[in-house]
This record gives sequence, C-alpha cells and structure tokens, in this order.
Amino acid sequence: MSLVATTRKLGISFFEYVRDRISRIGNIPSLGTIIREKSSSNPFGWSWMPE
Repeated sequence: MSLVATTRKLGISFFEYVRDRISRIGNIPSLGTIIREKSSSNPFGWSWMPE
C-alpha cells in the first residue's frame, strides 16, 4: 500500500508506474527523482537539504 499512496500523492497512476517499471520503458522517472524535483520547489530549511 505504501507504493500506491506514494504514487497517488505524487499524482502518478500506480498502474502506469508499475507497467513502466516492469516493461522497462522508462517514460516515468523513478519515484526518488520525482520526489527530489518536487521537494526542490518547496524548501523545508537546512534540515531537509541533501548531504
């Protein structure tokens, strides 16, 4: 359920994401990449900065 919740919060279709990963199409970036991109537009202070 964690992957479903994460994709939902990011506005990505869970089934499209899984299909992209299984078929290795690569149209959808990794969730880590998407999270980093979205978080860069919402600065949370120095405690959230990557080391």
